[in-house]
Amino acid sequence: MKANKFFAVALATLALVGCNKTPSTVEVEKVELDQKTLQIEENEEAVLVATVTPEGAATVAWSCDDPAIVSIIPANDGKSAKVKGLKEGQTIVTATAGSKSARCIVKVGKVAPANPFEALLHGKNYYVFSLGETAFEAIKNEVKGDFRIDGEYVGEEIPAETTCVLEIWGQSFGGGAGTGLNCFGHSGENDGYISLLSQQGEGWGLGCGGLRLIHRTVDFSAITGDYKLVIVYKTPANNAQTTAKFTLYSTSATGGEVAKEVSGNTNGEWTLLEYKMSDFFNAGLDWSTPWTADVKGAFYSLGLLINGIGNGLDVDAVFVYQEAE
Repeated sequence: MKANKFFAVALATLALVGCNKTPSTVEVEKVELDQKTLQIEENEEAVLVATVTPEGAATVAWSCDDPAIVSIIPANDGKSAKVKGLKEGQTIVTATAGSKSARCIVKVGKVAPANPFEALLHGKNYYVFSLGETAFEAIKNEVKGDFRIDGEYVGEEIPAETTCVLEIWGQSFGGGAGTGLNCFGHSGENDGYISLLSQQGEGWGLGCGGLRLIHRTVDFSAITGDYKLVIVYKTPANNAQTTAKFTLYSTSATGGEVAKEVSGNTNGEWTLLEYKMSDFFNAGLDWSTPWTADVKGAFYSLGLLINGIGNGLDVDAVFVYQEAE
């Protein structure tokens, strides 16, 4: 009886000791982040992932030196977090597990302003006279006519392998392909623009600076009054006062040419001109007849002219299109 009582007391004592014993903990040896520096823009998000050694030794706590620059949203996995840029600046995000931590320098930049010309690439039924290759790729499924320059003007004859060339009136223009960003912010090998310098004096005769696009075949007959003509141009920053004329020519023998003039210096800034085709048709432009010609034939579709010796004119995007509904 006494032996049984002693044994029961011993068991109870062991059980009490077992309940009060503190479980052993695993010490965190190190914490590492998958990125030591991070560059994001305002309202942009990125994910930081922490690795704790030994694995699973502790969950990760996140902090930021300046919560006004970035916000941190920890994930449920206990080791990663979403970092969102709030305003321009630089701060440090820290991941802590146990007594160890790791840091990431986060730089937040301002969002680049939207390109105001991008909206021009969201229309339909394009007839293109001039456009860089990158922008053209964005609209190629909506292109009904590609009348871009694909050859050089040679004497009185359009080379057989070309469909559109430039005619320079009396060597009145210098220049050629423009350098730098086009109006869409592209600068690839085939994203240039027409950059011209007048070498003649005042007047809209052959003495002014001028060039024309010459085509062998064109068909604009599907273009109606609700289409728009778009021309994006600029004058060099050091340019004098410039008067430019953009001329459309009729495909019909009974139609004439219709021109729009613009004056002033854009100081190197790309500028949008947008016209309703109904205004051109009402003024006498006739595109109802498709033009076809032999190799020696030529149809002048678009003319670009500027007044004043030494004045410059850069022309990038030129097309007729319909705005998307």
